[in-house]
Amino acid sequence: MLRSSVCRILWAGSIVAGGLCLTGCSVEQRMAKAAGDIETTFANAREWEQLPLRAISWQQALTMVQQNNVELKSLASAIERSEREGLGIYTDMIPGLSYYGYLTKSINDVRRIDSRDMNSSVNVTFNLPTITNIPYRVYAARANTFSAIKTRELSERDIISKLYAEIRNREIELKKRALQKQRPGLDEQDRMLAASAERLADSSYWKNVAELLGDYSARWYILPESLPRVKWSKYLPKLNKLSSLSVERFAIQLEQSRLRKYGVALKYLPTINTNLYSPSLFSSTGGTYEGAFLDGEDTNINLSTSYTIDTQLDTWNEYMDSKDDYEITRRKVEASIISHKHKLIQLKRSVRDYLSWRSYMYKRIEYIEASPVMTATDRLTNEETLFSMKSELLNQEAASVESETAVILEYGFGED
Repeated sequence: MLRSSVCRILWAGSIVAGGLCLTGCSVEQRMAKAAGDIETTFANAREWEQLPLRAISWQQALTMVQQNNVELKSLASAIERSEREGLGIYTDMIPGLSYYGYLTKSINDVRRIDSRDMNSSVNVTFNLPTITNIPYRVYAARANTFSAIKTRELSERDIISKLYAEIRNREIELKKRALQKQRPGLDEQDRMLAASAERLADSSYWKNVAELLGDYSARWYILPESLPRVKWSKYLPKLNKLSSLSVERFAIQLEQSRLRKYGVALKYLPTINTNLYSPSLFSSTGGTYEGAFLDGEDTNINLSTSYTIDTQLDTWNEYMDSKDDYEITRRKVEASIISHKHKLIQLKRSVRDYLSWRSYMYKRIEYIEASPVMTATDRLTNEETLFSMKSELLNQEAASVESETAVILEYGFGED
């Protein structure tokens, strides 16, 4: 009987505002509802070809990334969480207020309850965490927030560079399709195979762009003419130095490792705690003791200090481990910086080689197109040569998009 009553109480307590149930619902019920929602979402999802085609500009696409991209939203939440944790260092010092209320009455007299049987009081407590740790906690919290902000900036730049690559590759893909239709000797089988490959490429493009934008409601067509172009005359000189974001990224790795070492070293300092407890600031007992109590004699402030000697060398061993970890991190960061520089040097060389080769190819195509053709055989040979050269130009342009993406990821669009 008692068990049945307890179960009914637990059931009633599980009902929350809005009629939603938590512990009152069985796992099977909750999973069935979730499964229904999932199946509805799956059933409502349409094929890409069935979605409307919507054209937007590059700036509109960037706005959608900021508002809808799931990864950026998650990183924005991480920044807010870090800021709240930093604020908690100060809110821990705010005195706490507590209210106590209780009723005392004999069971035989429970029907005759009056105000004298009800007691309540208000108390204040104040606790100051270890004073020696407060400056470290404040600095560490600011460092964590700074790291979270830079992580989001790096992720945002990565997403933008990927979106740029999708648009550029799509632009080149459409040029290839147009050129392929001009290929000498193109037959029906080739057309059918090309159409199948185009459908797969289209679906991949729509999916990738929708994922980056965080919106799957349409086929998003970002106008190529609105896309800012990578001007190598502007970016090549920048490849001689790190971007400010890369410098900050390396510095954060070193600082976080140093903070871990510093945090262990603080354990050698004495612990100082301060707390204040006041007897009831206000009491209502229905008897003699009732009203406000503001007398300083009733308020106690406690100050305690302690120091633990590291006789078992636990703290020392932890400190030596953190010191070794810092040295290893420093060496890893140094190696990463050197590797990063070599990548930038190689990128600079490959870009210059590509620009030189592209200039030669354009001049060669211009020469062949301007050359007089004497026979039909010569004309066919020229057409095949031009088709091959133009195809190779598009292939190399597609390969160069990777270089364009790399400099956008490193320097952004003119930020550095």
